[in-house]
Amino acid sequence: MVGSGIFEGGRRGTVGLRDVLQFATGATEEPVLGFVLHPSIEFVESTPGTSFIPTASTCTNTLKIPRPSAEIPLPQEEDLFSYYDYAFSNAYFGLM
Repeated sequence: MVGSGIFEGGRRGTVGLRDVLQFATGATEEPVLGFVLHPSIEFVESTPGTSFIPTASTCTNTLKIPRPSAEIPLPQEEDLFSYYDYAFSNAYFGLM
């Protein structure tokens, strides 16, 4: 089980910082001279009809993490981390 059945019946590998970096920036490693735009994290309020799956703007190197709102509570911890695993394991440009 996981969340809304995203991973039913399968095992997935571990997610590391490299996966998060690739998801947020599109780069598999930090450039030798650093990023022109420093990577950042933005906490965005969840609204009805959205999920807690993180998104990214690779053009601005911004990782967007949904946060709970008055209308939408935080999912159970297992479900929340499953959403993160799903997003960071699928860090292909245009996929998420």
